[in-house]
Amino acid sequence: MRPRPVRLMNMQALPETLLAEVRDRYGVVADTAEAISGGTASKLWRLDSEPSVVVRLSQYYRLPDQQWSCRVAAEFAGELSEVIPPLVGSDGEAVFSWQGRPITVWPFVMGERLDRRNLVQLRQAARLLARLHLSARAFPSLSEGKPPERNDSEAERLLPDPDLDRWLRSWQEHSDDQQAGWMHRDFFPGNVLWRDGQIVGLVDWDEVEWGPLTNELAWSVWEFGRSLAGDALDLDHALEFLSEYRRAGGPVRPTNDLIPLIRARLRSDIAFWRRGNAADPAEDRAKVAAFSALRHVSLVP
Repeated sequence: MRPRPVRLMNMQALPETLLAEVRDRYGVVADTAEAISGGTASKLWRLDSEPSVVVRLSQYYRLPDQQWSCRVAAEFAGELSEVIPPLVGSDGEAVFSWQGRPITVWPFVMGERLDRRNLVQLRQAARLLARLHLSARAFPSLSEGKPPERNDSEAERLLPDPDLDRWLRSWQEHSDDQQAGWMHRDFFPGNVLWRDGQIVGLVDWDEVEWGPLTNELAWSVWEFGRSLAGDALDLDHALEFLSEYRRAGGPVRPTNDLIPLIRARLRSDIAFWRRGNAADPAEDRAKVAAFSALRHVSLVP
């Protein structure tokens, strides 16, 4: 479960003390650092080193969380060229703590965020997810994980839906029957980099966890199939994503489970961002509208 939202440290320039720490730990020599967009979860700086790297300060996650996510990313990088592994420091760790915040360093990859309206790009993303799931076994150095325990009582009070609650309880009771593996869990266009007609990077492994792969397929269908406003699901795009995933050998068979899993994740997201008074009003309204509208949608190819 994600920690409580907090405000990012208010800084644009990379502090000299942090730059020196990166140099000492990773052997990265740079004169300047450029702040680049890191979304709501992190602060990013691109260094003018050779080759160029990105220094990432995590907003939400603790040091042990980041160490684990880096280990999983490194394992996937051994299987898929699109996965960018973190740099490992002189102490053998990919993560260190600076002023109480986890810091990681990654190779810089030039690319644009994927365009969910472009069907060529959408299909390639679906194929990448299929390959991720085919590789999502218990890696020798990690073995199997344990699905995190979640308490969604706050979300249930916020957007009551007794039918969904009953369905989720039944689904969770039988989750051992689902194919499980390591999941990226934030597979959406902003984390998939595109250049020269192909996907060149899958980044941001903060939310990695072990669990039923159906969960990740459901949320990916939403992220790549949703309307631009985020208030509805474009069924043509969603079904195209699912079909391409299966054509590429994706191991999860699409079922009627997908829609309630999407609605459950939407509800949890709404509660998460409201909890810290960090919700964008327009996005919040769109998610609430989608949560309601999806109740009447069927999504099986």
